[in-house]
Amino acid sequence: MTSLLRSPAILVLTGILLSATIAGFLAIPPETLLPIHWGPDGTADAFWPRNRALFLAPVAVALILTLSAFAERFAPKPEIRAGRHVTAVTVSGILALFAAIQTVIVLIGLGFDLSMSRVIAFGMGLLAIVVGNVLPKSQPNSLAGMRLPWTLKDAKNWRATHRLTGGLMVATGALQVALSLALPTGMLLAFTTVAAMVGPVSIGCLYSYSFSRGRRPGTP
Repeated sequence: MTSLLRSPAILVLTGILLSATIAGFLAIPPETLLPIHWGPDGTADAFWPRNRALFLAPVAVALILTLSAFAERFAPKPEIRAGRHVTAVTVSGILALFAAIQTVIVLIGLGFDLSMSRVIAFGMGLLAIVVGNVLPKSQPNSLAGMRLPWTLKDAKNWRATHRLTGGLMVATGALQVALSLALPTGMLLAFTTVAAMVGPVSIGCLYSYSFSRGRRPGTP
């Protein structure tokens, strides 16, 4: 079984992130303050010097990849195979989001007027779509997916919960992509960004519990 960390997607996205980071070090003066946090209204509210700011994303990605490597090394192989689709897409999606964020931070440091909140809203919508597409392909496992007591004990519950949650994530993700382009930056865009991820998962958890109790939503 090929390691997730050696997959073409992971290697390409890591290369993009490192390229953006190197470009930032080469093109942005050392004394420049770069934004590292944005409030719900889309305004940058925290700044760090160039060196510290540009190291944030690579360190975060290194931690994610280290944890993934640790899981691959020590988790039982059947568990890894059962959740591999979800794990691969989720890790790749998170890396893509970090690469996009790092690129935008560098462009902001170079004087471009870009909205990070819009980039994050768009990226989270895409992430919801791709994760939602692979959720139904997973099998019961303790590493990736809706790992609830009821789904882990019942394969039918797992499949039904992941079909529903995956479909909702695709729908809300597509809507979020559209809203990220249409809505002005502000509280409403921030709310829809969070809701696009939290909403489907919350509904999936409630559905799973109802399934485990022998009921379906909408039935007495």
